[in-house]
Amino acid sequence: MADVVAEFTCVVCAESADVKMSAECNWCDGRYHLNQRNDVDGKDCGQVWIDEQYLALQFACNNCLAADDAPIPPSDVSKPKRIGVEPGRPRRYKRRA
Repeated sequence: MADVVAEFTCVVCAESADVKMSAECNWCDGRYHLNQRNDVDGKDCGQVWIDEQYLALQFACNNCLAADDAPIPPSDVSKPKRIGVEPGRPRRYKRRA
């Protein structure tokens, strides 16, 4: 029996996308190119990140990321402020080496 490889069309660039080198967008349910390995060259037409609130992977194509109501990947979110530390205030104690 021959292995059947499913081919999809990328919703971003309209090129053929192999199942193993693509992902499904959580917002538009379309397939897009996503290289899931660092040791293999591939095309990326979207992003994937860890949602810290739900502890789940979030997948989004570049079309949905460019939209007005786009999901916010963690690289675009400002870092939380440290509570109780005032900038410019001298330390009470010396930092240990």
